[in-house]
Formats: sequence, structure tokens, C-alpha cells
Amino acid sequence: MGIIVGALLAAALGYLIDDQVQAHDQFDRAQTSLGVTRHQTSTVSAQLATLRRDLGLLTAQVGSDTTALNQDASQLQGALGALAAAQAHVSQQSSQIASLSTCLGGVERALNALSVGKKGRAIAALQSVSAACSSAASSSG
Repeated sequence: MGIIVGALLAAALGYLIDDQVQAHDQFDRAQTSLGVTRHQTSTVSAQLATLRRDLGLLTAQVGSDTTALNQDASQLQGALGALAAAQAHVSQQSSQIASLSTCLGGVERALNALSVGKKGRAIAALQSVSAACSSAASSSG
């Protein structure tokens, strides 16, 4: 009976040793996995820090660019206003030039008529351009 107890004790001891060996192997694998995970976490943390820094620089650049864009838009609005005023002035001058040209043409016809002694034709020529001459005179100030 001592042999049976010894055999049972040896079997139990063998089972415990085998269980300890498996637990030790499992612990070693867990330690290795933990080391790999720590290394990966460290790498990702470094990459995140770089991304945070880059994002901060990019955000600052976007802010500067937005300010510059707003200033440019304001200057463009001013230039558009100046262009509109210049176009209105050119249009007014074109109208005045047209009135002056019409008036001058009538005066030339009147002078030609007077030079050949046609007083009635001269008066008619001046009457035909009197509105254009008045318009030119009033727009020139």
C-alpha cells in the first residue's frame, strides 16, 4: 500500500510540476507580449506627440491664412468700389464727349453755312444741336 501512496504522491507531484511549467510558460509569453505592447505604445505615443505638434502648427497657419484672406477680401472690395467709381466716371466722360462732339458738329455746320451766306441754315444747324450743347455745358460744370 505504500507503493500506491507513493505512486499517487508521485502522480500528484508530476501533475503539479507540469501545471507549474505550463503556468511559467504562460507567464513568459504574457511578459513578452507586455513588452511588445509597451514598445508599440511608446512608438504610437511618440507619433501622436509629433501629430499634435504638426496639428498645432497647421492650426496656427490656417489662422494666419484666414486673417490674410480676410484682409485681401477687404482690399478687393475697396478695389471693386474704386473700379465702379472709375467706370461711372468714364461713362460720364463718354457721354460728355458724345454731347461735345454732336455740339461741335452742329457749330461746324453753322459756321460753314455762315461762310457761304446761309444764315437760316446756320440757325437751323445750331438749333438742331442746342440740346447736346446744353448737356455738354451743364455736365462740364
